[in-house]
Amino acid sequence: MPSAKWASLVAMILAVSLTPPAHAASTGPPQAPSEAGPRSQNTQFVTRSDTRLSLGGTPFRFAGTNIYWLGLDENVGGVGYPTFFRIRDALDTAKAMGMTVVRSHMLASTGNELSILPSKEEGFNEKAFATVDYAIAYAGSIGIRLILPLTDEWSYYHGGHRDFTDPYGLPSAAFYTDERVIADYQAYVRHVMHRINPLTGRAYNADPTIMAWEFGNELEGMTLEWINANAERFRQWAPRQLIAAGRRFDIDPDTLAAPGVDIVDVHYYPPTAGRVKADAATVTGAGKVYVAGEYASTSATDDLLAPPAADPNVAGMLSWSLFGHHDRNGFVQHDDGFTMHYPGDDPRMAASVRAQIAFAEQVSPAGRRPSRPGPPLITQVDKRAGLNELRWRGAAGASGYVVERSVRGRWSPAHPGVLTDNRTPWIDPEAGRDLSYRVVPIDRNGRRGTASDPVRVTASQTVLADPLETTGLAGGHDGVTITPGEGVAIARPSGPSQAWISWSRPDIRRVEFDTVSGKGRRPDARVQVSENGRDWRTVRHEVHRDRITAEAGGADHVRILWRGETGLTRATLWSADPAPVTSAPGAFGPLTPAPGAQDVLGSPRFSWSPAAGAGYYRLVVSEHADLRDPVLSATGITGTEYPAPDVLEPGLTYHWRVTAVNAIGETGGDTASFGTRPLPDEPAVVDDFEAFEDSAQLARAYVRNTGGDPITPELVPGKAMRLDYTLGSAGYAGVTRTFAPAPDLWGQAGLELDLSRTGTAANVTIQFVTGGIYFEHTLSAPEGTVRIPFSEFRHPSWAGSGPLDLTRFEQLSIYVGGGPGSGRLTVDQIVAYPAS
Repeated sequence: MPSAKWASLVAMILAVSLTPPAHAASTGPPQAPSEAGPRSQNTQFVTRSDTRLSLGGTPFRFAGTNIYWLGLDENVGGVGYPTFFRIRDALDTAKAMGMTVVRSHMLASTGNELSILPSKEEGFNEKAFATVDYAIAYAGSIGIRLILPLTDEWSYYHGGHRDFTDPYGLPSAAFYTDERVIADYQAYVRHVMHRINPLTGRAYNADPTIMAWEFGNELEGMTLEWINANAERFRQWAPRQLIAAGRRFDIDPDTLAAPGVDIVDVHYYPPTAGRVKADAATVTGAGKVYVAGEYASTSATDDLLAPPAADPNVAGMLSWSLFGHHDRNGFVQHDDGFTMHYPGDDPRMAASVRAQIAFAEQVSPAGRRPSRPGPPLITQVDKRAGLNELRWRGAAGASGYVVERSVRGRWSPAHPGVLTDNRTPWIDPEAGRDLSYRVVPIDRNGRRGTASDPVRVTASQTVLADPLETTGLAGGHDGVTITPGEGVAIARPSGPSQAWISWSRPDIRRVEFDTVSGKGRRPDARVQVSENGRDWRTVRHEVHRDRITAEAGGADHVRILWRGETGLTRATLWSADPAPVTSAPGAFGPLTPAPGAQDVLGSPRFSWSPAAGAGYYRLVVSEHADLRDPVLSATGITGTEYPAPDVLEPGLTYHWRVTAVNAIGETGGDTASFGTRPLPDEPAVVDDFEAFEDSAQLARAYVRNTGGDPITPELVPGKAMRLDYTLGSAGYAGVTRTFAPAPDLWGQAGLELDLSRTGTAANVTIQFVTGGIYFEHTLSAPEGTVRIPFSEFRHPSWAGSGPLDLTRFEQLSIYVGGGPGSGRLTVDQIVAYPAS
């Protein structure tokens, strides 16, 4: 963590604004500090000797990840600057996993109003540097090094190299040839490299935290002349930092030939240990340092990463990509299929995280026990039918949490076991009284971390905590600048005039403001309340140390006004329960499975009508009418449906009941019964090719994947499908059929198909889609009748994960893959076979 000097340092930086334009606060140019910045652990530069990296005279190898959004984010409410918390939390999470290098697109920032260079005409946007300054400074304070691409091949939200060609009306290829475009790109890079970070007092090009500058992300059109010219300039501007280059998927031979390139960056979707080994040998054979700059995190396994860990030619591998905690609760979500959260949202992601930790321990052992996580922050306590519903902001490195409650000063767990970040919001099933809560993080070794600050809540009140990372929770504000502090954000006056922030909530009873002030000085602040948000009256407040408290008297608006050296770090508001309950929940009943239903699938979705005044529901499912020995028991259900896990046996009768609960009492619904569908005892035909009249009709159904090598489907006598293929540069060829309607293969054990081959030997991959989720299995040199249990199909490394829902068998693909050459694969009688 940063040294104690952090808070005193940022107190003097009065104009580094992080507020997005939608909530724009006042700002001004960053100012250099008058004393040394946060103490960086990175005191020496990473250096290159031939094909190896070293640090302080010892070999330097690393595990790492990509956190592309540290400068400008797209994942929380649209494009905007990430909060200081999200930056800090993601970097701390990488550190907790043993990672020592992060690759980030934070300086690929052009072409939009929030970027570093909105346009050549507008010039540089100083406000956009605030998050970049902080990310670099904070990474250094925890010993993480950075690889920073300077533009992008692709036109994503943060911009790319077309932002340099479009103003001249030129095609994108002119980025590498037009002298005006090259000069503009170099001017951008020069400005960035020479920027003085106000949080460290160092220019970017003099900071050992920046290990390498990359020409751009996955640049496809680089020429040797272009690489050499830019490498020469970059070496002049940043002589002690390394230069990296790479393109998508394979190795650009010009990067191997260019004398100014130190690191060749190769990307993998999907990666294989064999491909990594071969590419590392190629790169180091050319005298360069090899780095896997991106690989699909979904592919991370011990089998993939153990061989590179043992290969000295592999300097480092960086997964794509890490996301940390949301500012309010849970995780920041992303939808590219490779999102990684620590410790993992599901078994597949958790296994990927463990494999990356193991890789880190092999290539760059930390040499010390990781610090304990914490503290979380309780961000909200709402009332749900009189019961307390807690939200908390998670802590980096936490594998789970224990919510503790206290009535008279002694803390005790409020639930059995450990809750994950995905269990927030969490309902306390027993709360209906005045008490305090705190959240304790637990690390992967079962150790308790630092607990959150306790929050006191009465039986009739709710709580909202605003950590002031942005002004997004505020009703209004003026004259406010948000700066980073030691583990907090600090809202400060942006000038000598008075600043203010207001909040709007019905029936506010009490407010509390945490502050930082000049040493020994009393906070210079006033608290005001209003019924309409226009007419304000000042109320009496008390100050105890750095905390201001005031009674709001049931007003709907409250604000604080302050000036001078005072800064706010948190606002907490207690309000009256907006919908108190006075009786137990109302009557309700079961909906699905319908009472008496038969042939229900083994994992049904239970649903019921809503009960008036319900806070949550409990569900019990049993094979017995009196509900003893339940096979399924769930509680804390806030909606009126619940998807059953795979615990119900086929061909049996089950009984179920739901109970509605609130702070006054509980109401039970009727007990209902249903029968599950028995397992099939006959195979289901997927395709026997009998319905096709000719090859043209077959080809319209089985469509070639145009990204692969040539392959042609032909209908052969006897009604089978012949696939003639020629494998070349792509290394694969395949066809896909989409079914309408999708067959129902529920309960079947696997796929069976007849295969015969001639010509070049090739692996055969059977791939299918169920419920929008991909599964595949690869056969090595198959021949004859082949059976593949569904249990042996896996998600492709490039695809997202999800359940195997055989009720919707939507798509079937057949791929051949291997070395160059031609061949023929004949496919017949594709069926799903039963377990019997």
